[in-house]
Amino acid sequence: MPEWIKRGSDAELFGHCPVSTCNLSTNYDADRVAADAVVFHDAPSHKPVPPRAFPDQVYVFHMIEPPPIAGSGYQNTSWNSAFNWTWTYTQDADIWVPYFFLERSKQLPCLNVIREVVQRKDTPVAWFVTNCQLDQTQRIAYVNRLQKILTVHVYGRCGTMKCPRMAKECDDMLTTKYFFYLSFENSYCQDYVTEKFSRAFFQGVHVVPIVRGGLDYSQHIPEGTFINADDYRSPEDLGKYLKELMNDEGTYIDMLWRIAHFTTATYHDSYTYSWCQLCDKLHRLQDNSKTYPDLFEWYHEGRCWPPKKL
Repeated sequence: MPEWIKRGSDAELFGHCPVSTCNLSTNYDADRVAADAVVFHDAPSHKPVPPRAFPDQVYVFHMIEPPPIAGSGYQNTSWNSAFNWTWTYTQDADIWVPYFFLERSKQLPCLNVIREVVQRKDTPVAWFVTNCQLDQTQRIAYVNRLQKILTVHVYGRCGTMKCPRMAKECDDMLTTKYFFYLSFENSYCQDYVTEKFSRAFFQGVHVVPIVRGGLDYSQHIPEGTFINADDYRSPEDLGKYLKELMNDEGTYIDMLWRIAHFTTATYHDSYTYSWCQLCDKLHRLQDNSKTYPDLFEWYHEGRCWPPKKL
């Protein structure tokens, strides 16, 4: 597997797993003959499918990007029937790696603290965005229209304001300055929601996230902890609602209080969870025998769609 996928020592990756007797190697040439599983990031289109070292060796397709962003290797038909397992962000994958988990907070802030925070806020919306070219969801056009109704500060390469990506000072700024935070995905794809959404659930952050993407948010995210832009007919309608909510302190504080009941596990934690799944499956090969006859059809067909409205 690629070196970057290995995010810690064997003890760090598997030590806490229910089944922990697994070892990891990123030296394919040296260890592929003895490996029970070989993990491929994407499906290398420039290389032929390497032969298995033995019949039961498992080939795993690993990808955490949605089809519009992923490389083209998985479209190569020579990989048909080559992979046994899939390891992606989609919940129907054999090994699931979400970008984050939400879990119950162990400690809640005082409600008075939240009230004081709200009284200091003075700007409606913040948006942190780095990729202006990849815009399958037309999110830039959406925000341009939203800005005609209320102020949206755009940070990063697509805007005029700067703040280090995922830095603590940016989190503090969200809490003290902004009422809302845009979590707009670059693609409408099934189950695809990235770590940008989880920022609103960081410990000590008090801001309401506004989502727009392919996840069925109402099924997977606690009620009353987010606003879905797609629930509104247009950016203008969303903007009008946000104005109303900023002037309704009681309802807004109630949303922040609901959000405070949850916190996020880090991306490292969710990745480690997926390593546990892999190790467990390798110890139960007789129950996990399968092959993907058409990887493109499984990963691509029907997974993504254009925005239904703007």
